[in-house]
Amino acid sequence: MVNFRLVCAFLGLFGLTSCGPMMKTLVGLKNPQVQSKAEVNTYFKDVLPDEPTYFLTVEKVGDSASIYRNLLLGFSSEMKLFDQKGTRYCYQGTEECSGVQMTQAFASFENNYKPCLYDDIANGETLDDYLNLMVDVHGQRITKADLPVAHYYIIQNWNTYSGSKKRFREDVQWLSTLRKDSTTNIAVLFINGDLLVDWGLVEGEELQIKFRKSKEGYTLTYGNLPIKK
Repeated sequence: MVNFRLVCAFLGLFGLTSCGPMMKTLVGLKNPQVQSKAEVNTYFKDVLPDEPTYFLTVEKVGDSASIYRNLLLGFSSEMKLFDQKGTRYCYQGTEECSGVQMTQAFASFENNYKPCLYDDIANGETLDDYLNLMVDVHGQRITKADLPVAHYYIIQNWNTYSGSKKRFREDVQWLSTLRKDSTTNIAVLFINGDLLVDWGLVEGEELQIKFRKSKEGYTLTYGNLPIKK
């Protein structure tokens, strides 16, 4: 069993529009099931047929440390925004809700985002750090040249187990409206965080997840990874 503590966070894309309590989001959390990239891509294309989704990869097939890292990345909804050169930009306001931060990025980017300062937690983090973890549906590595042309890029995590497809569709439509009404050219890079066969896991098997609330936040307890023998 492995425990992770999530403090004041939301799970992926789901919940961006409402920014409701995390407990409500966790109640709808299902045990992640191991899938192929093709299966996940079909799910995504049913919602966003004209855009690609990218996938997280592991350093070595069956490496549990990399798999747990990907799980944590998949849970995060922290705004990760970069310019064309790969420089990380940080939010300058006081809103903690990622949905509000997202709205302000599209509505008034210059007033709400600046390059991260040296003493920011995100200091030194670049777009290349994320590209190095990403592959396309065919397993090919992603470079800046593969990305859509834009002035800025938002890393947006999503998965199939944090909520329903209906909710996913609603959130994506909300993002599409923000982009359409914005005067700033911002591309959203959708990165999937589902458990993948390519990581050395058994297709169709599930990872058991339990959660509990404490004064410090929420603790997720993972069962044993279904790694191929």
